[in-house]
Amino acid sequence: MECLKHKPYDGILEVPERISATIEHFKTTSLLDKLHLITPAPAEETDLMRVHSREHIDYVKGLSERGYVDFDIINPDIYVGANTYNAALYAAGGVISAVKSTLGAETDNCFCLVRPPGHHASSYPSGYCYFNNTAVAIRYAQQEYGIRKVAVFDWDAHAGNGTMKIFYNDPSVLTISVHRDPHEFFPGDGFVEQIGEGEGKGYCMNLPVPAGTGDADYVRILDDYVLDAMRRFEPEALFVAAGQDSHLSDPLGELNVTVDGYVAMTQRLMALADEVFGGRIILALEGGYNIKTLPGIHQSIVETLLGLKGEVKIDGVAGKPTLDVLSELKRNLKGTPLALE
Repeated sequence: MECLKHKPYDGILEVPERISATIEHFKTTSLLDKLHLITPAPAEETDLMRVHSREHIDYVKGLSERGYVDFDIINPDIYVGANTYNAALYAAGGVISAVKSTLGAETDNCFCLVRPPGHHASSYPSGYCYFNNTAVAIRYAQQEYGIRKVAVFDWDAHAGNGTMKIFYNDPSVLTISVHRDPHEFFPGDGFVEQIGEGEGKGYCMNLPVPAGTGDADYVRILDDYVLDAMRRFEPEALFVAAGQDSHLSDPLGELNVTVDGYVAMTQRLMALADEVFGGRIILALEGGYNIKTLPGIHQSIVETLLGLKGEVKIDGVAGKPTLDVLSELKRNLKGTPLALE
């Protein structure tokens, strides 16, 4: 797999084993036998240019084509080796392949096991991300399949700031991100006040939460806000930026989402997709860095997509910070098309 050939330098948590360990786990548990596997083609440069500039593409490509044994280290979490560019093409191409499969009625939903991730990339690479895989696939869906409106829900511990920036002025893409408070956490962006601008005002929604936030908070956010906003937006496809660094075992996220939390969120989003636009939902891997627990989390998410998981009950109640940020977001959205009562 081309995505495995992008190698990090020592100390980086975004490693090929995020993919390979998951595949081995799926084989061991026989889950792989139940899946329709899609072999992706790499994205074309014309696909990337639906979102990224020629300069951005050539920058990553040029560094990678040098073929140095050592890395070009741009900053502590962006590094380019000989196989980086090709791996990034396959990561974006993997999500495009999911678009073709779901919109072509080959599958009802897809889980894209791809790397490097993408949700921090916008006009430049950032945070392990070179090209914005989901944004590239959204533009592909809109321009090649005539999809008018798309929703994105991001449960990664880090704000999906690249996706936010790309669609910040665009009323055809609703972006909703639940993440650690950017006052104290990378990428220092994704504040509740950032709701889009111009024609896109009100179609960007950020819900920053403190460390320790868990299942009850995420479910409350979905039930009290996200699902209603998406229902009224009436998208024709739904993408999930599935970053499992919000899991309680993750070494970076410091959040407390459990496997049941991911199952509950996936079930709710699937039900919404079935209700509003015929079930087209695509999950694309973003973060998640505990190699011991990540494969099992992925198994539960994929089993949910297959309809193999019963309904889970989430105990507890949302904390005051979650309720406060929901109230603040509602205030900020007053007068916009998706304003909540």
